[in-house]
Amino acid sequence: MLSHKKPDYYRGLREDIASLVSGSTERVLDVGCAAGVTGEMLKKKGIREVVGIEIEESSYKEALRRLDKVFLGDVQKMTLPFDDGYFDCIIYADVLEHLPDPWSVVRGHKRLLKDTGYVIASIPNVRHYRVVKKLLSGKWEYEERGVLDAGHLRFFTLESIKKMFHDSGYRIETLVYKISASKIRKFLNNISGGRLNEELSEQFLIKATKDKGISWSEDATS
Repeated sequence: MLSHKKPDYYRGLREDIASLVSGSTERVLDVGCAAGVTGEMLKKKGIREVVGIEIEESSYKEALRRLDKVFLGDVQKMTLPFDDGYFDCIIYADVLEHLPDPWSVVRGHKRLLKDTGYVIASIPNVRHYRVVKKLLSGKWEYEERGVLDAGHLRFFTLESIKKMFHDSGYRIETLVYKISASKIRKFLNNISGGRLNEELSEQFLIKATKDKGISWSEDATS
């Protein structure tokens, strides 16, 4: 995460992420934990231990007051002092797109998960219709937030997200479409049976597991 952001950028509560955390989960690694607000909520819900990683120093200091342990620095240069299979869940909430090599991070962290462990990720969709519309008019303008956040180094479509997790040895259990669109587009999507889910989603939520026996499901939210 980048230091030029306003403080409230790091204090958002991700209830959508928390809702995907399974009830039996005991230990969570929150990569890019920001100020630790979501992790704090997980602890209040009964999670035994939440460990964070944060690169932005002022947010790191806030997270220290909320989480069990927080590491300051670049996750790609970090060797974490945990045994294999220590965590039940690893969270990447709007962080993978900020990394030069998110693929190696997802692969490398796999050893930290139990055999029945899982990852939760939220990743922007560069195929969102508003981005495509701008591209067709010759525009690619970075913004403070959103798909074209100025801090994003990598851009993903749903297909490339699926490939990243598949190539890293995960199976997608849950896919949530975070739809952001006008009422008429939502209406057209609904009557078409969700055929426009991908194009209308500004972001995808992914829950992926090491357990190869679980099939995956889709959901659309707006």
